[in-house]
Amino acid sequence: SNSVFGQGPVAPPAPTLTVQERLDALEKKSDAPSIWKTLGFKASGFLDVAYTHNFNNPNTNLNQLHVFDTNASSFMPHLVQIMLERPADASGSALDRAGFRARLNFGSDARVTRARTNYQPGVASDEVDFQELYAEYILPVGNGLKVQAGKINTLIGYEVINSWENPNFSRTFMFGLGQAFTTTGIRLTYTFNQIVTASVGVVNGWDNVDDNNKGKTVEWLVALTPHERLGVNFYGSVGPEQSNTVGGVVPGGAGANASAKRTVAGAIITFKATSQDTVILEPYYANEANANLVAGKAGKNARWNGLGSYLIHDFDDQWSLRLRGEIFEDAGGARTCTGSIAGTVGSFTGVPGGWNTCAGAVGGVGAGGIAQTLWATTYTLQYKPTPSLITRMEFRYDKSNHNVFLNGGDPSNNQETLSFQVVYLF
Repeated sequence: SNSVFGQGPVAPPAPTLTVQERLDALEKKSDAPSIWKTLGFKASGFLDVAYTHNFNNPNTNLNQLHVFDTNASSFMPHLVQIMLERPADASGSALDRAGFRARLNFGSDARVTRARTNYQPGVASDEVDFQELYAEYILPVGNGLKVQAGKINTLIGYEVINSWENPNFSRTFMFGLGQAFTTTGIRLTYTFNQIVTASVGVVNGWDNVDDNNKGKTVEWLVALTPHERLGVNFYGSVGPEQSNTVGGVVPGGAGANASAKRTVAGAIITFKATSQDTVILEPYYANEANANLVAGKAGKNARWNGLGSYLIHDFDDQWSLRLRGEIFEDAGGARTCTGSIAGTVGSFTGVPGGWNTCAGAVGGVGAGGIAQTLWATTYTLQYKPTPSLITRMEFRYDKSNHNVFLNGGDPSNNQETLSFQVVYLF
């Protein structure tokens, strides 16, 4: 009988699929529209590794006054970044107008970009950090008013955290030591026409996820494109950046003043001279009340300012030469030589990171308080075998009007480095 206790006929066993049939079935399933594609999600990322040789052979094994490329004569796994995003689209439905971005950083650069310490990267050895984490919505106002809320890359400065998005591997003194990396708050952006776009934000402050005072900082950017070959951006910020008393402790030190204002202003001028040549200039000025660290000038204003210049020559889609010149003045001693050393060097013990170190701090003079002017010239040759693979060779020469660099164990007024970088985009 084909029935068992009146349950009806027994179904025949399913046929066994061959390997090829199973693969064909899986491929057909993957072709079906997924919620990932329907919602417009995009995933991307990159990995960045480099080797930097310091011709001065500093006994600390650190490149003085560098921020990301800190390790001398060493390989560094700088960054692995995973980015998930859904860009907002002003031309679509209400759902299309909503978006987000999440960038997660892993690697040694994450020690620098982590933003919970009032612009004191390197005070923790954590190598995981959300570089950006924000939601956005484009309001149907005029051409579309974009509203972004969360942690986002700053409006200040030409260079950015991701090295491959800059012309050179290493960062300028101006960006690494004198500008914000990220801000946390709300930002509004509106494109008036093809020539004018403006952004304004209200944020916790420079690199503050957790605000260190009760005040807020305002940042802004006006981007002008008067000609297809010329772009001029004006940017700036103003607001209190020093710590107030929290739980009986003043994180910023005994002299911190939570109402002291930091004001910065700068411009980015980009000129496409030919189809192969691009020139960029960035003048920059900053001033902060009650921030001077030079001996005898406590409570005074601190000023830092600079000028960065770039020339990019693309031989073709694969080969490119990038030249950079920079001058950076730290008149109040507030931005340079304020770092620490990883581990113990002689009797000096520091924290992990090794960012923004100098010979003065190593010699026991103490961190900060050196009013100096720095110069740097950088020469980078870039080769892209494929669009997803970037290789760079960079030579950089640093100089100061003080002996803040190290030649072996001796203070020196200059430093030379040679770096090799590989970036893979995915």
